[in-house]
Formats: sequence, C-alpha cells, structure tokens
Amino acid sequence: MSASSRGAMKSSKRQWPKRALALFALIVVVIYALIFFTGSRQGTPKLGIDLQGGTRVTLAPQGEEPTQDQLKQARTILEQRVNGMGVSGSEVVINGNTLVITVPGEDASQAQAVGQTSQLYFRPVAKPSMPDMAKLNKELEDMANRWVKYDVLSADDANKQMEQVTKAVADQEAQMTGKKPKEQKAPKVSAKPMEEPGNSIEQAERRDEVTEMLLKDRQSEDPTTQAAASALMTCQGSTDPLAGADDPSKPFVTCDYSNGNPYVLEPAPLLNGIKDENGTRLTGNEIDTNSPIEGGLNGQSGQMEINFSFKTGNGPNGSQTWADLTKEHLKDQVAITLDSAVISAPVIQGATPVGSATSITGDFSQEEAKSLANNLKYGALPLSFAGENGEPGGTVESIPPTLGKAALQAGLIAGLVGLILVMAYSLYYFRALAGVSLIFLIASGLLTYGALVLLGRWIGYSLDLSGIAGLVIGVGATADSFVVYYERIKDELLEGRTFRSATQKAWERARATIVTGNAVTLIGSVVVYFLAIGEVKGFAFTMGLTTVFDLVVSFLVMAPLMQMVGRRPAAAKPSMNGLGGIYALVEERRERGYYGSSRRRAGSAERSTDGEASTEEPAGSSAAGTARPSDAAEDEEK
Repeated sequence: MSASSRGAMKSSKRQWPKRALALFALIVVVIYALIFFTGSRQGTPKLGIDLQGGTRVTLAPQGEEPTQDQLKQARTILEQRVNGMGVSGSEVVINGNTLVITVPGEDASQAQAVGQTSQLYFRPVAKPSMPDMAKLNKELEDMANRWVKYDVLSADDANKQMEQVTKAVADQEAQMTGKKPKEQKAPKVSAKPMEEPGNSIEQAERRDEVTEMLLKDRQSEDPTTQAAASALMTCQGSTDPLAGADDPSKPFVTCDYSNGNPYVLEPAPLLNGIKDENGTRLTGNEIDTNSPIEGGLNGQSGQMEINFSFKTGNGPNGSQTWADLTKEHLKDQVAITLDSAVISAPVIQGATPVGSATSITGDFSQEEAKSLANNLKYGALPLSFAGENGEPGGTVESIPPTLGKAALQAGLIAGLVGLILVMAYSLYYFRALAGVSLIFLIASGLLTYGALVLLGRWIGYSLDLSGIAGLVIGVGATADSFVVYYERIKDELLEGRTFRSATQKAWERARATIVTGNAVTLIGSVVVYFLAIGEVKGFAFTMGLTTVFDLVVSFLVMAPLMQMVGRRPAAAKPSMNGLGGIYALVEERRERGYYGSSRRRAGSAERSTDGEASTEEPAGSSAAGTARPSDAAEDEEK
C-alpha cells in the first residue's frame, strides 16, 4: 500500500467520529422538524386508554364459534361506527374470539352504544290466533319452569304471570257463556334456578343453552306456544336477552321495552319477487347507506325520528318491498325491531312510494336516535355480541382520567429511577466516562421519543403502561451496550495497548457482540409482538424500538465519542476512566516479562504486514499507568 493511500485511510479514520456525530445530528433534526412543522405539530406521543382514561368495552360473540372472517368483518363495521362518532384515538382490536373497543378521553361514554349488534328487522304485527285452551296451562307451566331454571324469569314473576293468564281465561269463558267465572287453580313453578357458572367456559355454554331455549319458545309457529311466551314476557329491563339472535324467517315473540308491551310478530317479508324461504328478507341490510341517514328531533312533530331510504334498482330490492308492505298492511302495525327488541310499531297510515324516504319514530332520546342512525349507516354486525358475562352491550371497564394520569406519573417516575440508578452505577464504575454513557442514553431517548410521536400520528400507535415498561427495560439494555464496549477496552489494555489504541481496537471487537445481542432481543420482540395479544404487544413494540435505536446510537454516538475521548491524554488517567486496577495488572505483567521479545517480534511482523509505523507515548504515560510494550503501537495515531 502506498504512503498516500495509508495517509488517506488514516485521515478517513480520524474524520469518521465527527462525520458519524454529524449524521446523527441530522437524523434528530429531521425527526423533530417532522414533529413541529408537519401534521398537528404536537410534541407529545399519543397515549393509550390506561394513561389518558376512557372506556374499554369487551364484546363476546354469542352462539356458535365465530370464524376469523366474521370477526374481521365485525371489527371493520365497529371501526366505521367509531369513526362515524368522530371520536379520535379510538381503537377496535380482535383479542382471541372477542372484540375490544377502546375509546379514550371525554367521548368514552359512547363506547357501549357502538357495540350494539344492530340487527334491524321489519316485521308485521301478527293478528291474534286462538291457542288450544286445553294445552295452554300445561305449556305455560313447562315454559315457566324452563325460564326459571335458566334464570330468565324469577319464580315470583312467573307465578304472577300465570295467575293473570288463568284469571283472564276464566273471565273470557264466563263472558262467552254468560255464567259466573269458574275458580281455576293457576299452575305453579316447581323448578329452581341453576347454580351460577363456575368459570368463563361454563358461562359461555350457559349463554348458548339460554339462547337455544328462548329461540325454541319464542319463535314457535304454534299459537299455543306463542300465547304462553307472550304471557310470560314481563318486558322488564331495557334489552332483549336474545340480543339480535332471532331468525327473521320465523314468527317472533318480543317486547317493546320502552312501554312494557309484548308483541307477536310475523316473519320479516321476503324481498319482492323472491320465493325461496331462505332468500333475502327486508332487514337493515336493505337500507341505502349512500343516502342521508339522520337521527334527531323532528321540529314539526316534536318526536325523535330516524330518516332513511331503502335500496332501489333492478330486481328484488328493499324500496319496492317496503312499498308493497305498507300497501298490504295499510292501517296495520308494522314493528321495527333492533337487536330483537321493538323500537317502534307504527300504524301504516299510507303506502310509501318506491324510492321515497321513510322514518322511524320511537320513545328514545336524541343521543339514542343519533347512535341508531350511525349504526344503521354502517350496517349490522355479522354476529350477536354480549359482554363476557352476558351483559347487554358488552363488558364495560371505565378508567378515569385521574387514574390514567397517576399511571403515567408512576411510569415516568419508574423510568427516571431506572435512569438515575444506571447513572449512579456508571459514575461508580466508569468515573468521568459516565458522561459518555449519559450522552449515549440521552441520544437514544431523543430518537425513541420522536419516533413515538410520529408513529402515533402515522399509524395510530398509542403508548400505554406496557409500552412504558418496555421503555424502562430498554434503558438498561441500552446501557449494556456501553458496558460491553468498556469491557472490551479493558481486554485490549490487558493485551498491552494504550488507552488511545484500546478505544479503537475495542470497538472492532465490541460491535459484533453489540449487534448480536441486539439482534437476539429484536427477534424476540418481533416474535412476541406477532404472537401476543392485548397489552403485551405494546411491551414488545417499545422493546423492539429501543433495540433498533440502541444499534443506531451505538454506531453514530457512543463509538465516535469514545474514540474522540480516547485521543485526549487526560482520558487515560485512572481517576478519569476507573481503570486503575487494569493499569496495575498491566504493569505487573510488564515487570514479569509478559510482554517479552517474542511478542515484540510478533508485533514487528504485524507491523510489516500492515505497513503501519508506530508512535511513542509521552513519557508521562507510564506514570499514569499506561505503560505499553513496543508491539502495541501499530494502531496508534497521532
């Protein structure tokens, strides 16, 4: 190699630390320019629900095991509903076989309404059919025992309802015969409620059994069974236990829970022109979502209403079917059910022309009207959902903002304590070199913080408590890279190199270890992120992020700084680097002849191969504990 080439290489080596630091500074400037001069220009990361407060709603599918396609479709619809509310920072995720809705901040109260199944059916109210009076009492008793057994109805309510039916039947017979009502003994409930399920699996099985039982009793085509079910419906509460699980092709006994009235409904009509009983029926899916769907107060009527239009087009369509239905059932009631409960049962006053808008009026608040309009706009969920314990609307977990602030404060304190402990260890072990370690950690923190802010804007990543835990652990992992480098410097000093030479050679050995260690951590973080569910993902994400930035900062900040520091004679003093013990051991080895002629000959051979000249340290270096044999000078630079 020519002298000019060697000179160029030396010059490049001398300039590399400055260039690396300049590149890092450029990266930081670009990141924070993107933060403060683009987008919302907010310099704070997006916080998760456990840090900012809000509501978490867990929805468990009812009935048969859902497919992944059904869950993905349900998540898409829920996301559209959430976006339709205009709530920022909301999230819908699939967690196993459940869906979890998180709505942070002040808009959290609307989260539960978003999780409604919203199966909308249009069913004519059935004309009363005469039951078999001889079988009615037996059917009443058997059905009441089933409902009490599964805790659908209390024994007292069941007995009360059966007494009323028995009295009404006796009064009707007396009216028809003109005689005094006969004294008839009402049937009594003999069943006892089953014990509460012991675990979540038993709870799911119980919900399936209850749904199957109610569908059989309330969707029977037998007038006697219909009469018994209608008689036992107390219409108490606000939601139907079936919650959207009813079959639109069969009759249905249900309630208007707003006024406590039971109804016997006909099947939802098939679309005009369809003869197959399994064909498409007039449901909420036939609503035209491209037309305006609005809910609120009608100033003229003074009633809450939802306005919408049915789909039109060639072939069977909702608009033609609704027009035929209103014409056929003129002056009759047509019930509109939402998730198995009647929300409105208007009397058809006139036929609705094809293509015209229609409206639903009911006893609901303005907020409920807007929520219903939003749900209709984005369609019904493909599955019926309830809470983990069968709660209508999902299992709700509220996290107040004060708790979120406390959690954030605790996380920040934990991170600060971790940083202080790392720095205390560094000062004890590295002495003045702890300053390099501190700069190293600060540089990594700058990159991580900036990335969290941008990722919150670009991909919606929210920092939660598990993410903070990953950051805290990342502080220690980042400091470990400096420890690896420091230990390699000690190894090089024991080989007889000066501190200046050791800082350069040690990096060549340390970087492979640092890369390997971080690669293992990164692989583990990626695997955990893709295989884990829930909050564990946040931990894995921040761990992977800090690992990547550890590598970047190790190459662009730590190594350049250490090599620049190593060129200063003051840095070689034991009081500055904490290496007094190593220097003493090196001196002891030198006195014993450990660095003998054979090592000098090896050093000479290496120098002749590399073609590099040695330089001598100042005489004072030996006094500082940097005594070195002549064979260690090949990597020394002036």
